[in-house]
Amino acid sequence: MSSIIKGSKAVYDYFKVDDPSTIHNEYSDSSKYANITRKPVPEHKASNFFQAFNLYPSNYSAVERKFLLKVDFSVFFFLCASFYTKYLDNSNISNAYVSGMKEDLKLHGNQLNYFNTCYTVGYAVFHIPLVLLIRKQSFARYLLIVCEFVWGSLTLANAYVTDANQVYVIRFFIGVFEACSFPATYLVFSLWYDDTELFRRAGLYGMSAVLGSATSGFFQTRAQESLNGVNGLEGWRWQFIIDSIFTYGIVVWGFLFFPGLPTTCRKFGLFNEDDMVFARKRLENKVAIPGNFTREVFRKTFKTWQFYVLCCLWVTHHQIWYDSGAKLYLKSKPELYSQSDVTNYAAYFRGGGIFPALLVPPLAHYYGKMKVTLVAMGFAYFSNIVLLIWNVPEKLKLTAYGFESVFQSGLAQMFYSWATVLCRDNVEKKALVLACMNCFSYAVNAFAIPLQWNLEDSPRFRKGFSVNMALLVVANILFLITYYLDKYDLKWIPQYAGDRHNLVLADKQDALEEESDSSSVEIVHSTLEKGKSSISV
Repeated sequence: MSSIIKGSKAVYDYFKVDDPSTIHNEYSDSSKYANITRKPVPEHKASNFFQAFNLYPSNYSAVERKFLLKVDFSVFFFLCASFYTKYLDNSNISNAYVSGMKEDLKLHGNQLNYFNTCYTVGYAVFHIPLVLLIRKQSFARYLLIVCEFVWGSLTLANAYVTDANQVYVIRFFIGVFEACSFPATYLVFSLWYDDTELFRRAGLYGMSAVLGSATSGFFQTRAQESLNGVNGLEGWRWQFIIDSIFTYGIVVWGFLFFPGLPTTCRKFGLFNEDDMVFARKRLENKVAIPGNFTREVFRKTFKTWQFYVLCCLWVTHHQIWYDSGAKLYLKSKPELYSQSDVTNYAAYFRGGGIFPALLVPPLAHYYGKMKVTLVAMGFAYFSNIVLLIWNVPEKLKLTAYGFESVFQSGLAQMFYSWATVLCRDNVEKKALVLACMNCFSYAVNAFAIPLQWNLEDSPRFRKGFSVNMALLVVANILFLITYYLDKYDLKWIPQYAGDRHNLVLADKQDALEEESDSSSVEIVHSTLEKGKSSISV
């Protein structure tokens, strides 16, 4: 009996939330960290392509590289896998719709869009409160894990629906519990990684979402071909069951290894107490640490340009393209494409986004955001023009659908990583801006998607692609505004710049490592030399 009690106590001590008073900021064995100074940054060469993707730079000490391996295994892998299941569990509804769900549930009209609208409403309404909760000691470690478990269970419930009303309710609550996933993840990343480390990993993180959408199509095809009728369930129902099993597996991984935030954890999993002290010390003066969410935070946030410009940029980016467009086009051509072809081709289109998702963020950080972003936007203009013309050769039309992912998947993580860095001066501001970006995006999508992409216009969507062209131009302009404000806000509008430049100056070496077109170091120096100081709003 005593061994059972001791074992139970050991398990409880392992998983319990740490008391803030037990979290220390001094090493128990400082000798291990006596020589952790980074060597000079290797010379920046345009030809050194692979340096943009180096997760464990040679100028880091062995201690820091080993620490980053632990972070990647315990934090980054879990959050990537969680993002994968989010898109796996989110994409399956449209795959099921074109694989028999429409006929079995007698769906009609715009109901597919209404399913997505219910999800979007739940996602948007609960976005901000859930993201703000993850800063708290009591929620930092387990909030994402619990949300993952619940949305996995709701995904499983989709396998047993009998009418559209049940789907509406389930989709709403899936949106509620997925609400904190994306912005909260970047909040977590920003407290474990510095700016360069974040951009280098953002591509891998974005790739996990693309893989989720792509493999959802393949799973649906296999379920339809191999499991249709097994235990009296149609193939599209089996997809929801398979997806939920994947989700539960990630829940177990997170429960065992995910430590939450370095500011709220004493030790957990692979991290001992000195690891957590090192995690906090190595980002001192590079990012702000969590504080209290006060009225002053709102005042400062709403008085900086980042809140308004970044929200507009993100909303515009997410309003461009329609995820179900390619599937609906393929389904409208039964003489050319079988039911399996519909989900397989759609998976190929989404899978094509793996490469831009993987490449764009680190390349934009290494070579410059202007060059890489304008190339990605060039692909978007090409795709939209082809699909607006419509009457083009079949291969060209399929190519246009495939190229949508360069803009959609490639720029999403770059923009969000950029927003995280631009709001580094205050954790609460960062949480609010990142949450509002996604919240406003989904709120606009909730009413705008059914209007812009009305299924009665399917698959031609002349109105949808016409609006898309205007939105592309707007997105291009907003990118340029963000780009130049990143460089010159302290010179042009110092009262609205925020405090981020203080943190850039606090670690000049890291700032100089970043690409020249987004660094504000030179401007800050010139401003200070004239007797000015960074203005706190």
